[in-house]
Amino acid sequence: MSLPVLIMTRPAPDSVRFIDGIKPDVRAKLSVLISPLLEIVPTGAVVDMTRYRGVIFTSANGVDHAGPGNGRRAYCVGERTARVARGNGWNASVSGQNAEELIKEQSKMSPRGPLVHISGVHQRGDIAARLSDIGVQTEAIAVYDQQLLPLSPEAQQALTSGIPCIVTIFSPRTATHFASFCANIKNLVIIALSDAVAKPLAHCGARKLIVADAPASACMYTALETALDWDTLT
Repeated sequence: MSLPVLIMTRPAPDSVRFIDGIKPDVRAKLSVLISPLLEIVPTGAVVDMTRYRGVIFTSANGVDHAGPGNGRRAYCVGERTARVARGNGWNASVSGQNAEELIKEQSKMSPRGPLVHISGVHQRGDIAARLSDIGVQTEAIAVYDQQLLPLSPEAQQALTSGIPCIVTIFSPRTATHFASFCANIKNLVIIALSDAVAKPLAHCGARKLIVADAPASACMYTALETALDWDTLT
């Protein structure tokens, strides 16, 4: 009997990193396909850091496209983003796990501006505008774009084969994109990073929609390892 198929929808480097973190005994129960639904491409925007007292990073992609930090201050969403920023020379700290937590943290700290949110074209939370509204002058510069991609032929075949498929979804935009073509797929289990990610998938007909306990990779692993009924998947 064929193994259940785990379909990873993040950009390939992120998907590979996630797969590498799956416990070996769980990994052995799965056949894995990487089918990115987003491609990260630079916009060509250049950030003149001499204008700013610090930056906001809400993803490692922003760090990757921002250039060296040279010891400048960075406020980051999530520990991984902060870790990548430190590796690129930024004096980085974690300011929450999502945009709402970052804004709340910055409102308490009231850092001296101006700051710049180095982000993608598609971003949530209106961070720059909301921080500016509470007195922390912040601009937003999109240094990368997240271009939608179709499912690979291999992933499409897996979804329509009747073999149990587990699909991991990490962003609301990816969720909306996936929901547009996953209706009436049998034996589909979706693991979503957060309630916001799960919302566009609520009526897509998946056999089970699992939401991670918190928007972190560690919780996605926990959902994969503990929330699945493996007896019904094999």
